Amino acid sequence: MEIVESIRADAAAVLTDGRAKLVIGYRDRGDRRMPVFILDPKQADLLVYDAECKQNLAAYLRKSELKKFRPVAIVARPAVIRSLILLHAESQLKPEEIVILTVGDKEYHGIMDLKSAAALLNEKYKTIAPDAGTLALVRKLAAMTADERSAFWTAEFAKCTRCYACRAACPMCYCSRCIVEKNVPQWISTAAAGHGNYAWNIIRAFHLAGRCSECGACEAACPQGIPLMLLNIEVGQRVLEEFGAKSGYDPDAKPVIGSWSPDDKEEFIK
Repeated sequence: MEIVESIRADAAAVLTDGRAKLVIGYRDRGDRRMPVFILDPKQADLLVYDAECKQNLAAYLRKSELKKFRPVAIVARPAVIRSLILLHAESQLKPEEIVILTVGDKEYHGIMDLKSAAALLNEKYKTIAPDAGTLALVRKLAAMTADERSAFWTAEFAKCTRCYACRAACPMCYCSRCIVEKNVPQWISTAAAGHGNYAWNIIRAFHLAGRCSECGACEAACPQGIPLMLLNIEVGQRVLEEFGAKSGYDPDAKPVIGSWSPDDKEEFIK
């Protein structure tokens, strides 16, 4: 309860003194945790925080309805801080537009700006990694043949209903019009079946290369239980191996997608 009380006190403080016009956090709804948007300091007592607060609240920052409320204060664990850094790197968020109520694994670090939160991230959470079970499954997939992996993902993607909950939960899926909504030309079938499902999930994973904060919100939002993080983590490991980039730790880093260096490898050019 000490963490929760500190978050509530700081949320009320930033609203009272004008450092933020809006606080985005979590509230109770039965046995679930739901986003809450607080404008009045008196409502700060609605805020809660525990291990069930899995939704990445940074996804709301790209909503046009919330832009008028900037600067916004947001309850953010390490993975969400990585998302904020990535949004800043891609010119979607200015440092002065965000106040971070910084939550650690088992502690509350207080009110921070983006620069301070990034410093904390690198000092205290540099080696943060997915759980051992997930990493074991990633290694198991990596040891499969290409045909075996294809069969595994074909079976998983067959469950997809194309609800796009994964897209809605991800702060890095902020395109005003997604490729799946374009029909002139139509690059991806909109039918929730076969090739269209495979194409959608693989293309989305590729679009997140070097941009995923490994928050797990996409997988948590999937009503079909597709293990999307296995794919995201594998792609992230490849980006780290090939480009030496771990997404969301350096506020001054250029995005892996869209940037280049004269020293980039060119072995793929035939």
